[in-house]
Amino acid sequence: MLETTNEVRPKSLILRIINVAFVLVLVVVAPVPLLFATKTDSIFLQILCAATMFLFYIGIGFYAYRLLRKNVSGPVFTKPNIRNWRGLWWLVGMWFVMIAIEMILAQLRLQLTGVTTTENQEAINELTSNLNVTMVAMVIYGTFLAPVVEELVFRGLILNYFFRKSWWWANIILSGVVFALPHMDTIPTNLADTLSYVIYASMGMVLAYIYKKTGDLKNSIAVHMLNNGITMIPLLVVAIMNAIQ
Repeated sequence: MLETTNEVRPKSLILRIINVAFVLVLVVVAPVPLLFATKTDSIFLQILCAATMFLFYIGIGFYAYRLLRKNVSGPVFTKPNIRNWRGLWWLVGMWFVMIAIEMILAQLRLQLTGVTTTENQEAINELTSNLNVTMVAMVIYGTFLAPVVEELVFRGLILNYFFRKSWWWANIILSGVVFALPHMDTIPTNLADTLSYVIYASMGMVLAYIYKKTGDLKNSIAVHMLNNGITMIPLLVVAIMNAIQ
């Protein structure tokens, strides 16, 4: 179970909201250098843009970690125990639950609107359509960096900042609602966008449940990495195969 400190820091609700809003803006802005990389044919500039994004994102993660560390009674990250097979299988089961919910909602969206994918996924597919520096950077970012930083922010901060002593599910729901925001290019104004938003929100809620149930952020990070890796690494493999042919 999630163990928090006796008092939340900062004590002011306004300051906590400002902290989360500020980090949220940074998370949204962080991938911008990668967009610049797609506009140039210079390998040097592409590498520079990717390195800038990585350093910026690592900085966000460190800042979020410092904020979170003040609100947890134990270590933020614990040493993995690969011998805990029961715990590992539980995490895999939660990943299957997340995928099942996503597939049900995606099928519902398809039946009601004809839309097959989210705008965020389409943007990822476009960035990873060709084997280049941008694609490799995007796969590294999506598979490794994003899960760590996003879990620090959307699970770590939100679950330790808000609704700590009230309804058990309140900060889990809040985590999912906020998590979906930066994954949408636009504010949902139609049924397709609304269902896409619900897909991301449900993913965030499952990850929040994992963190709150186990009290260990590495567990939600692991499931997040598994989910993103299974989505993105095959795109890299296909791009490599196409480049070889």
